This record gives sequence, C-alpha cells and structure tokens, in this order.
Amino acid sequence: MSDEKRVSLAIYITAFIGSYLSTAINIAIPAISSEFSAPADTLGWVVTSFLIASAAFLLPFGKLADLKGRRKTYTVSLAVFALSTLTAAASFSIEWLIICRIVQGTALTAIYVTYMPILLAVTDEAHYGRRLGIAVSLTYLGLSCGPVAGGFLTQFSGWRSIFILAFAFQLSSLFLLFPVRAEWYSRTVPYVNFPGSVLAVTSITFFLYGLSHISESYVPCGAGILLLALFILHEKRCAYPLLPLFLFRNLTFTMSNAAALIQYNATYGISFLLSLYLQLVLQLTPLSSGLILLIQPLLMAALSTKAGDLADRYGPRLIASIGIAVTTAGLSAFAFTAAPTVAMTAANLILIGIGAALFGAPNNSAIMGAVPVDHRGTASGVLALVRNCGQAMSMAIVTFIFHATAGTAAYGVAVAATVRSSFLIFTGLCALAVFASLCRGKKSPRVD
Repeated sequence: MSDEKRVSLAIYITAFIGSYLSTAINIAIPAISSEFSAPADTLGWVVTSFLIASAAFLLPFGKLADLKGRRKTYTVSLAVFALSTLTAAASFSIEWLIICRIVQGTALTAIYVTYMPILLAVTDEAHYGRRLGIAVSLTYLGLSCGPVAGGFLTQFSGWRSIFILAFAFQLSSLFLLFPVRAEWYSRTVPYVNFPGSVLAVTSITFFLYGLSHISESYVPCGAGILLLALFILHEKRCAYPLLPLFLFRNLTFTMSNAAALIQYNATYGISFLLSLYLQLVLQLTPLSSGLILLIQPLLMAALSTKAGDLADRYGPRLIASIGIAVTTAGLSAFAFTAAPTVAMTAANLILIGIGAALFGAPNNSAIMGAVPVDHRGTASGVLALVRNCGQAMSMAIVTFIFHATAGTAAYGVAVAATVRSSFLIFTGLCALAVFASLCRGKKSPRVD
C-alpha cells in the first residue's frame, strides 16, 4: 500500500472514531453513574471536560505541529489518544475517568489540527473537496453511529466496551501510519509563543466553561472574552504570533470561518431540542425519537463526499451558500409551525441534513485553500476552534431559554415554547450565515 493510501485511510479511521467517542459515551452516563455512584454535577464533567480539553489547546498545537512535523505530531497524539482510551476502559473511579477524558480531548486537539493539512499534502488541489468530503462524511457517520453503538454496547457488554472498540480502531490507524516516513513542516517561526499559548488556552477554557454555565453566572464567560482581547493585543505586538492575524485579511478565510461559526451555532442544538420535543411533547419512545434524529446525520454522511465533488467543480462559495440556504429553510419550517408533527419533523430534518452536507466540506475546502501551505496547521486549528465555540454557543442559547421559560408553564408546554423560540433564533442566525457565505467572494487570493 502506498504512503498516500496509508495516510488517507488512517485519517479516515481517526475522523470516524473521534466523533464516535464524542457521542457514544453520552448514552452510557446512567450506567457510569450506577457503577461509581457519582452525583449529577460530577457526571457532567465526563462530557464537559472532554469538550473543553478538545478546544483549549487548538492554537498552540497547530503551531507545534507546523514546527515539529505534522506526521510526527499526529502519530504521537494518536498513540496518546489510544492509550488514554484504553486506560479509560480500565477506570477504577469517576475521577480517573474524567482525567482520562481530559487526556483524550487534549490528544484529539492535536489530531484535529493536523489531519486536514496532512490529507491535503497527499492530495492534488483539484481533488481537495472530495478528500475533505470523505473525511467529513466519516465524521458525521461517527456522530450518527455513536449513540446507537454506545447504547448497544452498554446494554450487552457494559460501558467500558465503548472505549475498547475505539481502542481497536485507533490501534489499526497507528499500524497504518507506522511505515510512513514522509514529513510535513512549516517552520515560519522559530518557536511556539508561550505567553500567547497561555492566553489562548485560558481564554478558551474560561469562555467555553462560562457558556456551559451561562444561566448560573456571566463571570467566567466575561473573563474569557477579556482574556481573548488581551490575546489579540499580544498577538499584534508579538514578533512570532501564535495566530498570524494577517490571515484574516483574506476575505475567503474570514467569511468562511464566520459562516461556519454561525452555522454550528444555529444547528448544534437541534438534536437536543428535538429529543425532548419528540419524547415529552409528541410522546414518542426513546428508540423512535433516536431513529428520527438519525435522519440528519445520516444524510450528512451520505452526501458530504458528493458535496466536495460539487465544490471542486463549481467552487465552494456557490455550493456552501446553497447548503446554508437549504438549512435556513428547514429551521424556519420548525420556527413558524406551532406544533410540528412527526412527519413534519422528519421532513425538516431531511432539509437540514441536505443543507448541512452541502455546506460542510465545501466550506472546509474554501478555508484550507485560502491560506498558504505553511499556515494550514493554524487554519485547521482555527476551523476546529470555530466549530467548538459555535457548538457551545448553540447550547448556551438553548440553556438560557430553558431557564427563562422554566416554571412559567407545565414542563411539556415549556419544552414546546423553548423549541420554537430556539428555532426562531437559529433561523435568524442561519440567514446571517448565508450572507457571510456569499460575502466570501468567488475566490480570494491566498495571503502569502
């Protein structure tokens, strides 16, 4: 097998298993609670710690990968990811499991910032969209399979088997990479900026933690924004910045990231909202609700590769803009319908799934194609950070509305009100994303 095929296959496997682990464990939380007799607030950290860790180190690791070598960084991180997965399966306490989840998230950060630059390094530019489309498809497939596989494994083999299965996939990916000796560097700076790294990590940590507790206090989120402002000031004055701000002079790079931030903000909370709506308002069983919610990610998995092909042929601006417009239509159907039926919910999810598929891979292709090759690690880190922040902001909107409506009516009525209010906000946000996508220009030149 050629190095190109080995690298591509290893990346595809990791794209699948990383997203699988992020969702499969959620379904096992009750079983974990039962085994360790852990309180609800501690159990929340099994999920929250992973999400924060997988975002906090994105910018420093992107620069580290550029300096030390992307293949080396990817391989070492994958090994740490696999080891932490195995130790998570052997957890003897809830505290140890949380530590393993933090290590998992941190290792996954380095994987996030290296897999796209490596994939593009072994791909002709004419096929960027297709290769990224395959990776995006497998990511969505992992998200789709996670809850189903997690539930099946937890019921018949115990929650630890979720990690054991993931470890097997991670090990196969490592074996594929072991014979590869090619390396990709980007030594545009002599070292990783330590003060900038500290500011980046702390600002992201405070901001994401604050968003997850926005209904309790604004202080952590405000501290994160203040630290972010200090980070930007530091980067402007630094000789070797962690985040080269000149990249944002490129209209395609800036507006594509803006569109991604808004799109994730408008769509990530959908499954959470509809899970409650289908079960508490429409009185569906958990299994029936889960099968309906699979419609969106399965369509995204099925169509993302084709969307990448279309972006290669017609340009990412057109395809991504059509995608976000279709998503807006699906969200507005929820927002302006008083009581969506099961059939309407399924039809709207089909629209949202098609739109998200048309947006994802073309938008990623536009971002990675807009920056110099030497800065692809940084661009990949920015894209992953945008995704995580958008997702956290989406859940913050939902949480805030839930607290605003709590106690004002019966719980089912409050859920219905929250769903409609959230979808009204999501529709407005998605309309802004259409504008941002169209404003990126047909093709901005790279900023070298």
